[in-house]
Amino acid sequence: MEQIKVLILGHGFVGEYLAELLAKNSVDYAATTRNGRNATIKWQFSSTDTADFSALPAAPFVVVMFPVNGSADVDLLCRGYTTYHQTLHPNYKQPLWIFLGSTRAFTQLPSTKFTPPDTNGPRMDAETHAIDKYNACVLNLVGLWGGARCPRGWARFYTKDRLRTRLNDRSLHLVHGADVARAILEVVRDGTINGRWLVSDQRVYDMLQIVMCDGRVRGLLSELLEDKDVQAILRATRVEDVELGPKYVTRRIDSSHFWDRAGIQPHYIYALDQPDPHAI
Repeated sequence: MEQIKVLILGHGFVGEYLAELLAKNSVDYAATTRNGRNATIKWQFSSTDTADFSALPAAPFVVVMFPVNGSADVDLLCRGYTTYHQTLHPNYKQPLWIFLGSTRAFTQLPSTKFTPPDTNGPRMDAETHAIDKYNACVLNLVGLWGGARCPRGWARFYTKDRLRTRLNDRSLHLVHGADVARAILEVVRDGTINGRWLVSDQRVYDMLQIVMCDGRVRGLLSELLEDKDVQAILRATRVEDVELGPKYVTRRIDSSHFWDRAGIQPHYIYALDQPDPHAI
């Protein structure tokens, strides 16, 4: 089996942007899906001792798109893949593992590369283990958007109760799938970026401003404003008087360390009334 440059495990939302960017830059890659669609490799990680890596080509960079839970699964994946290919290619070295995670566990204001997560759990334990034992690179991502995944469309998920719970913290951090792909490509090009990094577009958005484009949500907010506590939070008694915009929310994520280390900056900034500049 011929060696490639980048192996993408899990060709989902970010994987589509990454595959497009790698092809554009003439980087040899392969990607996996559960069903082998669109000329991908049919493969699924199994957290058992019988995990099979024979379908996967050797690569110096492996991007793990799916969540891995717990240190045992990290060992099974990283050691199993590397050991398999070392039996075929004695000179094959451990790849640079690139794991994608989330920023949910980072609640300090603001959280940076050097902020410890506030909570532990199987996924966070897995990421830490991958860093400590396999020198992996973990990119903890904020809210992903791009194409059909449009922030203003998220208004449909809001009920009155959910809207009420978000009024105390309206901050929203985003990153476009295409910028995540650019981030991964720079990790590949550099070859020495490891450890944990927070990744966003370096802006902070007002969730309420975005979902207020939906008339139904405006109606829910109008009902909530009958409550004195809500009036105190929003400093308004009518929807029309609610102050909206980034200056009325607090930044939670500072991702400047990653972009400075990578030597690039995010390109795709969300604008409420403009089309996606890079939709797939």
